[in-house]
Amino acid sequence: MNSLALTTTSAALSGALFFTATAGAFTAKADPKAWQEQAVWYQIFPERFRNGDPSNDPKREDLDAAQYAPSSWRVRAWESDWYARDSWEQSRGTGFYWDGVGERRYGGDLQGIIDKLDYVKDLGATAIYLNPVFASRSHHKYDTDAFHHIEPTFGPDPEGDRKIIQSETEDPSTWQWTSGDKLFLHLVKEAHARGLRVILDGVFNHCGTEFFAYRDVMKHGHASRFSDWLVVNRWDDPKTAENETQIAGWHGIPQMPEFAEVWKEGEGDLAPGPKKYFMDITRRWMDPDGDGNPADGIDGWRLDVSWMVPNGFWRDWNALVSAINPSAYTVTEIWKDPTKVTLGGGFDATMNYEGFAMPVKGWLFNNTMPVTAFVERLDRTRGEWPAFNASRLQNLLDSHDTPRAASAAANADPNAAYKKPAEFDLAVSDSVSPQNNPAYRWQRPDERAWKLLRMGVLLQMTYVGTPFVYYGSEVGMWGANDPDCRKPMVWEDLSHDREFMGPQGQRVEPQEVKFDKALHGFHQAAIAMRRSHPVLNTGDFRWLHAEDSTNTLAFLRSKDGDRILTVLNRSDQNRTITLPAPEGWTRDVVDAFFTSDGGKATIRKEGPDLRIEIPPLTAALFKP
Repeated sequence: MNSLALTTTSAALSGALFFTATAGAFTAKADPKAWQEQAVWYQIFPERFRNGDPSNDPKREDLDAAQYAPSSWRVRAWESDWYARDSWEQSRGTGFYWDGVGERRYGGDLQGIIDKLDYVKDLGATAIYLNPVFASRSHHKYDTDAFHHIEPTFGPDPEGDRKIIQSETEDPSTWQWTSGDKLFLHLVKEAHARGLRVILDGVFNHCGTEFFAYRDVMKHGHASRFSDWLVVNRWDDPKTAENETQIAGWHGIPQMPEFAEVWKEGEGDLAPGPKKYFMDITRRWMDPDGDGNPADGIDGWRLDVSWMVPNGFWRDWNALVSAINPSAYTVTEIWKDPTKVTLGGGFDATMNYEGFAMPVKGWLFNNTMPVTAFVERLDRTRGEWPAFNASRLQNLLDSHDTPRAASAAANADPNAAYKKPAEFDLAVSDSVSPQNNPAYRWQRPDERAWKLLRMGVLLQMTYVGTPFVYYGSEVGMWGANDPDCRKPMVWEDLSHDREFMGPQGQRVEPQEVKFDKALHGFHQAAIAMRRSHPVLNTGDFRWLHAEDSTNTLAFLRSKDGDRILTVLNRSDQNRTITLPAPEGWTRDVVDAFFTSDGGKATIRKEGPDLRIEIPPLTAALFKP
């Protein structure tokens, strides 16, 4: 038997007060960052969330690859079968993943988000993370063309907004507020009125090919005043008719030109030009009216590919963010060893891929990681963080860069579904999509997968860090890795087509696509439970049990006499777990007050021990 019992890794997490000296005495003052450790995150991919204003839908000429889109291109019907292709897609004749899925647009916009803010609030979320909303012609908008403006097709007047953008320079004194900018600020105001915080996705490593500095360098070469803004691998030879200028792109992608860096004595920073620009746009979105009161601005930032930008820049930038708004939250996107950049750059947290998402997929969803290895992995990664940061990590199950959680759980066969199962890092692989893996189960997950998803949600709600929900997972959306994880949101007031077409163009048994009321209700209840128990936000943490032979796990959260015990049974059998009773446990019989499947789990005290009976594929919560 391989077991790990009574492993004590307690973390005394940060409180909600700090002290300042006033008139020779210490007075309590509310911690402006206390909201962060109490947050429940909801991620929105704007182009796929809700079409609130069809009048601003993108046109063919708005596409980043307009030259490849046929004249018959049109905005895709929101409720349509995902793998079925419109006539303009079929005209290429090479398959779903190569025939225009990247050029699809569904018309999601800011008005759609505003219209559904009450939905987000009713779900129980307290903070929204928006994928990029800045001007860009791609659907994902990670190739930004103007960081100081909102994407024109997200606002009410795309043509007017583009004219304004084209009339400006990098000088903030020339910047105006477009209709899209104003609507975004209205979104922030409406979110704040509902008690919702808003953070934006910032991509400070690279831009798009319509970015003003890139266009100017390509046109004027060495003579451009932006010649030191970008990484230029080769300059144009004026003696030839061809423009040989080559600018380095992120991961070699020329459509994402990278900003230049400067290094001195081993310390890196962004080049002065782009650095000033990013400082300027940070002030713009965090304090739009510039009056020193950040209430009208965003509440923080998520920084894409953070590890590719030097820490020298991040320290200065984070200092500016804190100076503008002391309560602002900054979070990195790093898939491996996030501590060096997150802590070294002065961030509050990271999207917890390495320390949560990946091991959860390895153990809970895919059953390729032994539960003791899972515990050791979480211990190691959690132990790398100071208590302040550990309590603010975003514990996600899925995102726009991974398969949907339910699909990950449905593809638990390590030989068929994942390329490198032994490494346990299963969030990203060439084989987590039918594009590369014909055996991938892209259809609606079975009930077993949904049980595992609900277990994962309760793990999110009770583990150290903050819960993170990717739009649509709470209503039963499924899908493989990008692009299939970016389907349009399934809404209760829309009649969605059944999926009758497979990714290889084959007709299949229709898969019903609808808003799952029961799953949505479960998420509401689980989030409400989390928010009603402060011990789950800031309580100490201790493992009580982990056993490979039974595939069971238990841990305790405790603070000021309040305690919650979480028990998970990943096996397909009823399990009886025996463990020493935590100090102060006096009740003889305790039924779970919350379970992942609505079933019954019970604790009986037998002398100094607890005897826990829990059904298969169930997570259960107990209060002593």
